[in-house]
Amino acid sequence: MRRRRGLIGVDISATRVKLLELDRTGDELRVLAYASEAMPEGAIRNFQILDAEAVARAILRALERSGSRTRDAAIAVSGPSVISKTILMPASLDDAEMEQQIHFDAEHHIPHPIEEVNLDFQVLEPDPDNDQFNRVLLVACRRDNIEMRTAALEMAHMRVQLVDVEEYALQNACALLSDQVEGMSQRHSIAVFDIGADNTRLTIQRDGRSLYTREIRFGGATLDAALLERYDIQDFDTLRARLRAGEISAPETANDVREFADRLAVHIDRALTFYQSASAGGDEPIDHVVLVGGPTLYPGLGEALRQLLPWPVSLGNPLDGMLASAAARRNHVDTDAPSLMVAAGLALRGVV
Repeated sequence: MRRRRGLIGVDISATRVKLLELDRTGDELRVLAYASEAMPEGAIRNFQILDAEAVARAILRALERSGSRTRDAAIAVSGPSVISKTILMPASLDDAEMEQQIHFDAEHHIPHPIEEVNLDFQVLEPDPDNDQFNRVLLVACRRDNIEMRTAALEMAHMRVQLVDVEEYALQNACALLSDQVEGMSQRHSIAVFDIGADNTRLTIQRDGRSLYTREIRFGGATLDAALLERYDIQDFDTLRARLRAGEISAPETANDVREFADRLAVHIDRALTFYQSASAGGDEPIDHVVLVGGPTLYPGLGEALRQLLPWPVSLGNPLDGMLASAAARRNHVDTDAPSLMVAAGLALRGVV
């Protein structure tokens, strides 16, 4: 997927929309703009936009707060409407011939009529067992999923220039963690867990490549809900503001964080045990676990998981070390950064 200049990454989920714009000067990346807004309840359900106008209003509020003048966007899709698989194609085919062949064989690869999906593909590498064939990544998404997202951005006066898959945006952002974890850019197997509100996505990285991905139906919403109830706070943004201001201390949240860590550790252990027992894992051990996502902002979570898991554990930050604009800092990009993996992966598509 080609990169463009001047793209703002727009990460749309059922709970929030996050906008992030990056720029590069030489070898240095910096944050040009950032903002996040709560998503109206019920606007998105089961990865599908149900109320495009409500989503557009949230995007527009975030865009105005970010101060960005960029209107070209990179977005991502996810959920059961997205299908990705690796297929073999003759190495002699050029891109046009390969596209024609994929459309001809589409019914063998995807369970939806070809007129109902958007298709894309990328040649990965020669097949290690037969150099007459290439391994090709095929991605399909139901057209209505993309159209609803595109419509929401258009109502917010933005233009969709690139559509990615959340899984690949996350993998793209893992390159930003390489300096934070010893061995991540070498032949070590690093398990990155991106903890969202309702789901946690695992990607196993080695040598800068993704070996394995899996989505876990468990996220940080349970911890958020417990703390909102404990402190009689009505919304998530107020909770985070009180945490940033030091009005809620680590000792006060320790029991809730520990209970969440206990449950998260079980899911992490199961996922990595399954990976290592499956053919994908083989005999390769997991060398390190990296946690990203909103719940890592709660004090004590990392330490609790270090005590519960048999692997070295560290907290990741895709924007670590980057300079940020004054507006982005006012919008709390420094504290929100661990939850911006998908947004960062999308924003990277706009820098060269």
